[in-house]
Parts: sequence; C-alpha cells; structure tokens
Amino acid sequence: MEIRTLFDVKIPMRDKTMLSVDIYLPKKEDSYPAILIRTPYNKALAEETKHGTRDVEFFTRNGFAVVMQDVRGRGDSDGEWIPMFNEGLDGYDTVEWIAKQDWCNGKVAMMGGSYRGWVQWAAAREIPPHLTTMVSSAAAGYFMQELPFINGMITMGMIQWLHLVGGRSVQNPKSVNWEKVMWYLPLKSMDDAVGRMSTVWKKWISHPSLDDFWQKILLTTEDFRKINLPVLHITGWYDDDQPGAMYFYKGMAKYSSAKDKQFLISGPWEHGATRIPKQHLGGLDFGPEAVINLLNLHLWWFEYYLKEDKESWKKFLQFFNNKKVYTFTMGENKWVTRNSWPPSESYTVPWYLHSNGKANTLLGDGKLSQEEPLEETVDCYAYDPRDPVVSTIDFNLYAPSAETPLDMRFIERRDDVLVFTSELLKDDLELAGTPRILIYASSNCLDTDWIVLLSDVYPDGKSINLNKGGIRARYRNSLERPELLEKGKIYKYEFKFIFATSHIFKSGHRVRLLVTSSFFPEFNRNLNTGGPIDEEFDVKVAHNKVYHSRKYLSSLLLPMVQRKGDFK
Repeated sequence: MEIRTLFDVKIPMRDKTMLSVDIYLPKKEDSYPAILIRTPYNKALAEETKHGTRDVEFFTRNGFAVVMQDVRGRGDSDGEWIPMFNEGLDGYDTVEWIAKQDWCNGKVAMMGGSYRGWVQWAAAREIPPHLTTMVSSAAAGYFMQELPFINGMITMGMIQWLHLVGGRSVQNPKSVNWEKVMWYLPLKSMDDAVGRMSTVWKKWISHPSLDDFWQKILLTTEDFRKINLPVLHITGWYDDDQPGAMYFYKGMAKYSSAKDKQFLISGPWEHGATRIPKQHLGGLDFGPEAVINLLNLHLWWFEYYLKEDKESWKKFLQFFNNKKVYTFTMGENKWVTRNSWPPSESYTVPWYLHSNGKANTLLGDGKLSQEEPLEETVDCYAYDPRDPVVSTIDFNLYAPSAETPLDMRFIERRDDVLVFTSELLKDDLELAGTPRILIYASSNCLDTDWIVLLSDVYPDGKSINLNKGGIRARYRNSLERPELLEKGKIYKYEFKFIFATSHIFKSGHRVRLLVTSSFFPEFNRNLNTGGPIDEEFDVKVAHNKVYHSRKYLSSLLLPMVQRKGDFK
C-alpha cells in the first residue's frame, strides 16, 4: 500500500509553542484511527522491526494513521527541552489536535517504549477525552525507585542518557571517555567532565529525596483511579525500566475503573529487547521461544480497541490463553499464562544467612538455608570507594559491548563481597514475584550503601544473576527524610530487589545471595562521609558488618509458587 506523508506539520500547544509531527496516512483519503508516538530520539527515525520494516509503514498499511512527534525542545519542535516534566500537557494537546483532523475518526492510541512509554502515562494523567488506549513498553516513570535514583543511589546511566539527548538531536555516546567521567567528583559538576553543561543533571541530583520536585510528576493512586483506559503493558525481567512498567501495571490493575482491561507481557529481555525480542542475553540462551512477534500483538490490540475488530481480539486472547498475564519462566524457558501478577498463589519463603564470620568471597563459609540461625559470628568487610565493585565491562553504557555477562563470578572473589550459598536443591523451586531482603548491619561511617544480588548457581559453577537491589543507608526509613547513621549501631534494613522475576531453580542447582556496598558505575559510589550526595569529594573507607543470629534474623525473602500456571 502506498503511503501519504505530511512532514514537519506544526501543532500549537496551549502556550503557543509549536511542536513538529510527521504524519503517515493510507493512500485512500478517509478518516482513520490514529496511533501517536512521541519521542525525544528524532521522529524521522521510526523504530525498526525484526523484519526491517518501519513500524509506521506496518501500521499505515493496516489502515491506521501514524503520527510521529518530536517532544518539546527536541528535533524540529520548538520550546525548551526539560526531560520528564513537560510531557503531560503537551501529550494532551497533541492527542486532542489529532482527534480534530479530517484524516482521524476521533480515536487516538499511543504506543512506544522507554521515554516513549513515560510520555503516554504523563498524557493519560491529564485525561485527554480522545485517548482510547495505549501500548506501553518498558515505560520509565517510577521516580526515585527507578530513576534517577533507586532508594537514594544515583543510577549513573542518567548522566549518559542526558548527554545522548543533549541539545536538539541525538548525540554520539562514543565521543565521551565515560570511564574517566564516571570517576569524576563532585557529582554536581560531572557535566563539566562530559563537556556538555547540563542544568538538568545538576537539578536532578540536587534533589536526592522524594520531595515535592519529584512528587509532582509521580503518578499516584488517585491518578490511576481516574485513568479509564485499556493498556497492554510490556517489559522484561532484565529491563532497567521494569520498575516503572510494573508500577503502572500494578496501579492500573488495582485502582483503575479499567482494571479488567490491563494485560501484561514480560520476557527474559533487557531494555531494548522489549521492542525487538532476543533469545540471548549476557551469555545465556533462553531458547527460540523467547522471541515472540510483539508487532502482531500491537496490531491485534489496536484493531480491537480502535476498530472493534472481534477477530483480532480472538487472536489476541488465544495468544494469552484467555488469561491476562503472559510471562516467561526462566530456568525452564517456557511461557506461562496467569490472570494476575504477582501470582495470587505466591507465598514468601525466608532463606537465612549463616556463616562463621568468613563469608567473604565464594570460597568463604557463607550459607543460605531455611533454618533460623542460632548464635553466629558477624561478617565484616571494608568498602573503599576508590576500589568499588565494578558492575560492567564497558563504562559506555550505550555501547554494544556494554552487555555484561550474567555470570557473577567475576565479582565473587572480592573480599568486600559476602557470598551466601544454599546446599544443592533436591527439588525444583519456582520463584515468581519481587524478592525482598532483610539484613541487620552496622557501619563505622555516617552513611554507606547496601547492595544485594541474587543468583542461580549451576552445577558447573556458573553464578547467573537474576536480580539486584540496594539502598543508601540514610534512606533506610524513608525516601522523603534521610537520617544519617550512628557509628557502630546495628540497624534493620528491609527493601525490595529492583526487579520482579520469574525463574525456576532446578534440582541440583543452588540459590546464592551476594551482599556488598558498591556496584559501580550502575550506582554512584557512596563516599561514606554523610555529606550532600552531589557535593561530596572526600572519601572514607567504611568498615561494614552484617549480623545473622537468633536476635538478628538476616534473610533473603523469596516469593515462591507451586506449579499452577498454564504453560505454553
């Protein structure tokens, strides 16, 4: 089908700022349902699919109008680029402008991933009358528990992302020596080391707490109650924006009047693979079943909600096995369908930390078991910010080579990593949900970090990472009100891992937990001084202790299920 195109059409926002769109229309002049994609990454570069066909052409050939828009301050759009904060009203105004055009029948959908996922939720919060449905992939937006901080720790990929979207066009990340930049202190002037002044970076890191600055854009329970939209949510178990995607899914599934119209897909994918699925990640092969045709799912969804095509809906429901949640179970490498996430039948199993005080490294005596500890020796290690645990093989996080192996043995020989490993499992264990950690710990500093990693240890010794989590000690009680430590005092830390996950530990495998105090450059180094995070320059070595005894029941809390899902 030939496509009609209208390039660089200017749309007035309510403040008279003109935003630019490219419009793709079927050849026949008529009124069509429209799909809107708002992007900071150049509207002229529509996403590629597995087959090399541009998404806009695919949907236009199937009878939809597709509108690609440069967000405010990017590409051909006027105005000032302030990431995250302008997308609500601009999204509303764009949806309503589209609905009034002769080539639109009044029904408008939104789609896209990552930032293009966030813009959908920012717009939906404003309740545009003609927004009919959304397909939200890997959507960012769970502020302070996803980005730009996670439990008080800065996600250092943010400075690289802000360079990528600096100015009006996409920048080349290879032009910066990121290994040099990542070590730069103080953080508030790190943009000087990049060579691109970023008032956004300075502003963001000057707000390390969940204060009014962040709360005004964080969607709330009341927002979800008001958003009456069917949504297809897509994420991956290794998707860095999974916390945002799950936040939106759970909020809608619990509070929205359209709660029965929320569908979720999560595969064994990292961020990019939530748009173009892959079967390999970090040295692991998840099998050909990991690759599904997401484009067809988009099409069936839009055919039903924008055209009321019941045959397409039958195909969609058949794919979901007439359920609402379609998730990939790693370890067995099969898809399972359920009606809710986390599974309604999940229950928590505590795995307690044990050692004789020498859990350092995988050669130590750290153990995990379901038996409560009695009286045991505390584990100690020194965390030196000048020699942190390194999280990646390439400090350029946007480089193809930045895909770090999932095998964690490359950090498990460090003395500042405590390693707790179970005995060989006699039976398969199915993990389904978001793990939590409960540790009792102390430090000789006013602040430090606690980082945890969960692995599946294979019979050949591979330690395959499943999940990670962490917290800056000063935020142990509240993300809104930091509290420094009393040196040497034992505190209770309980927090969630970052990701939900679905995995089967096979019999003959082991469960492993790592506890440390750095994971750099994924998270910024805690300098242990207790000073302002953006201004710290001096470094202190933290002597940290983890307690496990009858009084201090440090434990890994795993959400487990019996094998009740419908496997496909």
